[in-house]
Amino acid sequence: MKVQTKIILLLVVLTAIFFGGLALLRRQAQRKFHVLAVERAEDRARFFDSFVARRGEPLDTFVQDTSTWSPMGRAIAEHNLPWIVQNVDNDGTWSRADAQAVWIYRPDRSFVYSKNLLGADAELHDIPLPDGAFDALEHQRLMHFFVKVSLGYLEVRAATVHESVDGARKDTPRGFFFAARLWNDQSLKRLAGDTDNHVKFLPAVPVTREATTEDDADQGIISFTRTYPGWDDRPMVRILICNDSKTTSELNDWTRWLLALLVGFALALLALLTLLLTLWVARPLRLISQTLKTERLAPIDRLRDTGGEFGNLAEMIREFFGQRESLIAEVFERKNAQEALRQNAEQLRQSQKMEAVGRLAGGVAHDFNNLLTAILGYAELLLGRHDLDETSRGNVESIQKAGKQAAAVTHQLLAFSRKQVLQPRVIDLNALVCDFERILRRVIGEHIDLTTRADAPCGRVRADPNQIEQVILNLGVNARDAMPKGGQLTIRTDTVRFDAPGARQHSPELKAGEYVLLEVTDTGCGMDDEVRSRIFEPFYTTKGPGKGTGLGLATVYGVVKQSGGTTLVDSVPGEGTTFRVYLPMEDAEVDEARPKTVVPAQPPPRRAETLMVVEDEEIVRELVCQVLKEHGYDVLCASNGAEALKMSGERRGRISLLITDVVMPQMGGLELSRRLTALRPDLKVLYVSGYSEDDMSEQGVLSADMEFLEKPFTPQAITKKVREILTGARSLAQAGVAVVEQPVGVDGRNSRLGARR
Repeated sequence: MKVQTKIILLLVVLTAIFFGGLALLRRQAQRKFHVLAVERAEDRARFFDSFVARRGEPLDTFVQDTSTWSPMGRAIAEHNLPWIVQNVDNDGTWSRADAQAVWIYRPDRSFVYSKNLLGADAELHDIPLPDGAFDALEHQRLMHFFVKVSLGYLEVRAATVHESVDGARKDTPRGFFFAARLWNDQSLKRLAGDTDNHVKFLPAVPVTREATTEDDADQGIISFTRTYPGWDDRPMVRILICNDSKTTSELNDWTRWLLALLVGFALALLALLTLLLTLWVARPLRLISQTLKTERLAPIDRLRDTGGEFGNLAEMIREFFGQRESLIAEVFERKNAQEALRQNAEQLRQSQKMEAVGRLAGGVAHDFNNLLTAILGYAELLLGRHDLDETSRGNVESIQKAGKQAAAVTHQLLAFSRKQVLQPRVIDLNALVCDFERILRRVIGEHIDLTTRADAPCGRVRADPNQIEQVILNLGVNARDAMPKGGQLTIRTDTVRFDAPGARQHSPELKAGEYVLLEVTDTGCGMDDEVRSRIFEPFYTTKGPGKGTGLGLATVYGVVKQSGGTTLVDSVPGEGTTFRVYLPMEDAEVDEARPKTVVPAQPPPRRAETLMVVEDEEIVRELVCQVLKEHGYDVLCASNGAEALKMSGERRGRISLLITDVVMPQMGGLELSRRLTALRPDLKVLYVSGYSEDDMSEQGVLSADMEFLEKPFTPQAITKKVREILTGARSLAQAGVAVVEQPVGVDGRNSRLGARR
């Protein structure tokens, strides 16, 4: 029999014995507790019934004696309230009878007298009973029932009033006498304290079933109920009496004993399993381990005759030593696979690190865009003043220059973090590389031999041509700096097809499909692994101070990633570097750029058109509002969507244009424009934002018919854009006439979102 089979059978048998014994012990414990619980509950029920009966005797005696007292009948007939008060309103009598309320009525059921000690005179002036209760009392002469009131339940003892000689109550009643005591949480607690500290009286609840006896074996609780009627003998109130059974301690002792028994059984089981596993598994494994360490076959010769798995394993070990070379080759192959896996994991870690740095850089660039909008805007406003002296004007121009340089840095950060607004279209990468060769030659210098090869059979990709030119330029400049004494720079294109395994082998970021390859190779100084792992990080550079910002390759990384591609680099110190950019191949035809036609600049408005500016950044909002007011517009300024809606509701006149930030707290620009244009169908909208196209896509602002202005912008840019929208120049552009004007952004980019032709 196999070792595995032996172990499984042993565990099955031991498990069956364990659970069988546990079930038997539990069943015996439950049976014993049930018997004890039933006996205890019956004793408690009899004691409670006897106790309640004894507690009710004084009240019953008080009602019977008072209702068969002849002066009482005469006092009722004569309506002698002083006598009733003097003889009935007696605290000593009430205390002995345990009474808390009394009502007296005439035979015609009209009210005579009442008093209660419950603190609710107005509510209990009349006993809360229907006429049917009086009919029943007149018929039965003595009644005991419960009545529901706001304070709880009243236990009522009632009797008809007769002469003293009419103890049997056979004559016509001379009145009705009621006495009651209150049963509620407090009284039940007092009752529990007077009887047995182990009894718990819970609040009474209405029920429709008879009294029952229950027990909870798991909690050690014995409980029973008693149901008391209303005036019509229907169940009115049930009282649940709970008792902590004295058998609880016995049950706990039994449980502890059972737990100790189970622990002992488990230890014995563990010892048995250890012994058997030692004999059946550990000893054979020790012999096998000894053979493998010493490379001697003698220890396992004894196992070969035992059969089973270890006998077969001993035979396989003998064969293993005969095939050592093949096993060693297999081990080396496995090591190579693990190394490849490690490299892929390292590439994935690097990609995740770049993603995290990109999110940080993009967030910083976005916040700086708001600040730079204000800096450049106020600098331009100051330069427009005629009263500045030469020194002040020079200082302001320096501020403006520094702001533009900072805007260029934020633009590069947005490119790295893939948060810039691209204008992609289908382009021919072959043609773009050839056309850009002349510009690149002037940048890298004559000491570098530049060669371009357009080898791609199909070079169509979907990308922003300006950004792809920036990629080529940055890679060329990086190669130039790596070859200060001259060298060879080669730029070529090609097409590559990857299946899934091939794509994973190159990079975890690549997917199966067809790509257009842009390869840039230099014969410069190369890079070691540490430098190569950080070259795409922003502000990381190996150049000396003042010789580079460390954003060139970071921009390459971001532009390629945002275009759906991947950038890989191979480098050997002293031999050169090769950058490979893979862009997805596009099947569509190349988009042709439309010719540009000059549209004359429009004059300032002749009348004060009303504009609404909604911007959550106060410094940007104040700048835009000031600039537009100085250009003759009537401007409404709001810090959020709710304030803008309120202003619109209060404004009766026409609002020509809404200028709103895209992303704002509580209500975004898109939602605000929808709500305002629903109220004002002729309202035009201009969106402004420092966010990327991806970020704005979450807000839904990607429609081609929407006007968009990217931050940071200058006062000239915002006024020109506003004038273009209000004068309808955009309608000319939609008809095929392009507008030639100065760039509205400080980085020279067009402000039209989604301007795809």
